[in-house]
Amino acid sequence: MKYIGVAAYSGEPSPRLVRNAECFIKGLAGFRDRVYLLLGGYWGLMRTIADLAVEEGFRIIFTLPLNPPVEPPNNEYTVIIRSDLGYVSRSTLMVKSSDILVALGGGIGSILEIAMAYDYGKPVVVLESGMDTDRIPLRLGEYLDSRRKSRIMLAHTCSEAVELVKEFLGF
Repeated sequence: MKYIGVAAYSGEPSPRLVRNAECFIKGLAGFRDRVYLLLGGYWGLMRTIADLAVEEGFRIIFTLPLNPPVEPPNNEYTVIIRSDLGYVSRSTLMVKSSDILVALGGGIGSILEIAMAYDYGKPVVVLESGMDTDRIPLRLGEYLDSRRKSRIMLAHTCSEAVELVKEFLGF
């Protein structure tokens, strides 16, 4: 079993972000029985991703912070971890448990998750979204520092992001 962490915007998603989420989930649907998706909550773009993933039969692990603004659905497709931690600490659990992190667009929370994944030696795929997460690979390149702990790969299209994930996970 493989674990795909998904960093995503906590605000209302734009049509572009929704299209990217749809493409990403549909692109990996053939592997739904071989992966868990890890999300930090069930609001904003994370909710869109979760709802699409459940429709496609993916299993999702939610690592919730203390007092999350929205409770995720509790059903046969979801595992809910109520961490009682702050947002950043909750993100640490999610990222550390992932084999790869995919950033589908976001702000500072997603940027921190990218940096954590890099520090833990986890590969990162950043899907170009028009959001702040794009700045990491565009300005810093594939590595955040001279230690070159893992690659941060920029995907210009959703199909490219799906192919990078499949390649890394050996699908």
